Amino acid sequence: MASRSDQACMSCKRRKRRCDKGLPECGLCQRAGRLCEYGSTTDLQPTSSDWNFLRARLAELENRLEGSPRASQQYLPPTSTPASNSALTSSIIPSESVDAHITGPSNVTPSFPSGITSAYSAVEDSSPNSRAQFPASMFLDIDYYIWSHVRLPAPRGIIPTSVLALLSQGNAVLEVSRDYFDTIHAWLPMVSKKRMDMGFPVHNAGPDLAMLFLGMKLVTAPAPANSVTDFGMYQTAKDFLAHLERNGTVSLLCLQAMVLVALYEYGHAIYPAAWMTIGSCSRYSDALGLNPGDYPILGQATTWTEAEERRRVWWSIHILDKLVSMGSRRRCLVLDPQPEGRLPVDDEAWDCGDVRRAVGYSTHTPCQVEQSGFARLCQASIYLGRAIGYARENSTTSTSRIAEIVSLTHELTGFAAVVDNERTCSLKSPFALLAPQCITRSALFVLLDRFACPEKIGSEPGYIDSPGAKTQEELELQRQSVQAIELASEQLHALGTKMLGMLQAEGDTAQAYSLGHVSPFIMDSIYVGSATFQWLHGENGMEVYRKTAADFNVLLDILSPRWRLGSVYREMLMMHDASARVAASVAE
Repeated sequence: MASRSDQACMSCKRRKRRCDKGLPECGLCQRAGRLCEYGSTTDLQPTSSDWNFLRARLAELENRLEGSPRASQQYLPPTSTPASNSALTSSIIPSESVDAHITGPSNVTPSFPSGITSAYSAVEDSSPNSRAQFPASMFLDIDYYIWSHVRLPAPRGIIPTSVLALLSQGNAVLEVSRDYFDTIHAWLPMVSKKRMDMGFPVHNAGPDLAMLFLGMKLVTAPAPANSVTDFGMYQTAKDFLAHLERNGTVSLLCLQAMVLVALYEYGHAIYPAAWMTIGSCSRYSDALGLNPGDYPILGQATTWTEAEERRRVWWSIHILDKLVSMGSRRRCLVLDPQPEGRLPVDDEAWDCGDVRRAVGYSTHTPCQVEQSGFARLCQASIYLGRAIGYARENSTTSTSRIAEIVSLTHELTGFAAVVDNERTCSLKSPFALLAPQCITRSALFVLLDRFACPEKIGSEPGYIDSPGAKTQEELELQRQSVQAIELASEQLHALGTKMLGMLQAEGDTAQAYSLGHVSPFIMDSIYVGSATFQWLHGENGMEVYRKTAADFNVLLDILSPRWRLGSVYREMLMMHDASARVAASVAE
């Protein structure tokens, strides 16, 4: 089979470019993302309908240039082409596989804020081509997909009027972006601030960008006074995500928006939606090839900042996957990275695009090496995943397995001590390391909970007794488990007391601002810390344990207006109170 054609491709001929005549497509067309065809062009002369179509498109472009400073950087693919085999349209109109969007007639004319322009905001689109033709070969035969150089379709289609209404109010997008990067981004930095500031996501803006801004707006919004599931913005976001999926829209922006929706569901304890959405994020990440070592379906990243953004999106899903699996001790979907996997680089370096400080350590780097807040969060999620794995085991606790559990306990306590002593937490973000500190303690509770009980219990939910007495190794593990859990609870109380003092010293406005910087990832540790002290109080009646548990409860009450997860944990703690359990047993 010949590897080169005996003539230049039609695209290079039209552009008077030097063609390498490569098969199945030349190098220039492959790099530019154009359709590469070989053959005669004598039957591809422009028709009168082609010229009329081109005039209409040029008039549309002129109108957009007058109203949008970014529109000159947009691709403008056609809503329909009058002659699909026309030389004119194929040479001027970009291929459907480029990063572009479809526009169509609109019966709504909203006022678009900066960043959301009419360049991609078609509200009504009756075109039969409004649905992106997703290449099924990517799932049916990945070798064929790669060999045939098929590309993902550009995100396109309509943006619902309900979404436009939320994003078109004054400077909504600018305010949402500012609030998001000032709060959520401080502890879950997965959307590139530098690339957003430089306008890269807006250059080829489509409905997926609108979905990302909607996700930002949702996750930064205060908890509604009524049911979080009845919150109109949440319902709009879920409907828009489903609409994009039906339309075959697959992009990194859409995945980032889905992660933010999952974060909202987790932070407000919306189940089983949170569990399902994070599972969808895992599948979506697989589809895009974000998993370390997978084929990059999105293509090679053009800059380090972009490559780091993809890595951080994957890590964000990894973290959320472990968090939703923790309490139920269910199987995690996202596997831990291989030893050669990389942690995120310094957060400030990524925000600034500073390649001089772009040092990415492997996941097996010793914990003593100082890391930024997000890298510490990723390390904590790896530990949490390992703890969940041990907690799920049903096999008999052998001597070797006990040794592994003790070893992981020492790793967790050592990692917690290192993070506690780090001074990377700046005055601007006093809660930067709080999430990894708390998740590490949560991992300890998950790992050691059943071993701390004086009774021998199995791994099944509900603390079911197992027959027989504990071995000497199990008794020693019990002693170490109680000691480690009590110490972790005391350390959490110290962290919580410090945070409680900061929040209570502020006025309502300042407190609301500070709560925006607090991650919901800390709440499980507050819950299990309080439950531990209530357990100890129920066993020996010491008042100090009851008062300590009450401090945790106050902290959950303060956090609940921002994250409803706090109020759910607060309600669950009622049954951990010894007097409440006695009252419940009497009532039965």
